[in-house]
Amino acid sequence: MEAFRQRLSFRQRKQQDGFTLVELMVVVAVIAILASLAMPQFLNASNKAKEAKIKSDVTTISNAAQLYMMEQSTDTVPTVETLYKEGYLTEHVKTPKGGEYTVTSVQNEGGKGKHIAVTAPDAAN
Repeated sequence: MEAFRQRLSFRQRKQQDGFTLVELMVVVAVIAILASLAMPQFLNASNKAKEAKIKSDVTTISNAAQLYMMEQSTDTVPTVETLYKEGYLTEHVKTPKGGEYTVTSVQNEGGKGKHIAVTAPDAAN
């Protein structure tokens, strides 16, 4: 009788050890659902951060170019590299994808005056 009890208690313990395959599959399914809900939010936040960086970079480069042109008394528009080398930018600013910003002088509508335009060729991608 004692051997039967030991065998029974061993079986009961063995059945209670670990998780069943069904339980593991349910956990994996729940994690997959949560991940699929969170991923679009993460990607949206990432895109917004890139857009904010581009806007900030464009403003910084434009201001640095205007200051350079005033201090140097020139109509020649500097490159980002020139602005960096001359100390008008603290770093060689690149787009989020590692591309180069371009600085150009654009004629205002009506033909009166010009303004600085900073573009990021790979920003639209």
